[in-house]
Amino acid sequence: MKTWIAGICLLLSIGAVHAADAVQPLDRAGAARLTDAAAQGAPTIVALWSTDCVHCKKNLKLFSELAAADRGLRVVTVAAQPLAADLAVPLDRLAVPGKRFAYGSEAPEALAYALDPAWRGELPRTLLFDGRGGRVALTGVLDRERVLAALGRSVR
Repeated sequence: MKTWIAGICLLLSIGAVHAADAVQPLDRAGAARLTDAAAQGAPTIVALWSTDCVHCKKNLKLFSELAAADRGLRVVTVAAQPLAADLAVPLDRLAVPGKRFAYGSEAPEALAYALDPAWRGELPRTLLFDGRGGRVALTGVLDRERVLAALGRSVR
């Protein structure tokens, strides 16, 4: 009986972990909250990416490595494409932690504008928040030093 109960508990905990990694739909209100610099109480990377963007995966790999080295760093990913069942696969493969979103049912242009009014859709796009109200938006493949400097973290 104890083995059976332990098995049930294990299955429930695996389900909870899997649900935490699930990609959630993003709407305009959620995008505005996600990119509000004043609401970011810790250094945060918001990575805008898509499955067909090779350069996006380079950034995601870097962000995964930075988060593994610095537990105080938060990573949030937003797939700039409609929600699909396989969106978590590349994130899992690269061990990217954090909340995961994809475009919900609203117009893609409206979601893009809510995320960053200055953004014109080019990928990869990264929003870096220092946790003290500062925000930097960068496009393209990033290097470790540039990311850490924008986050107000020391380059190690």
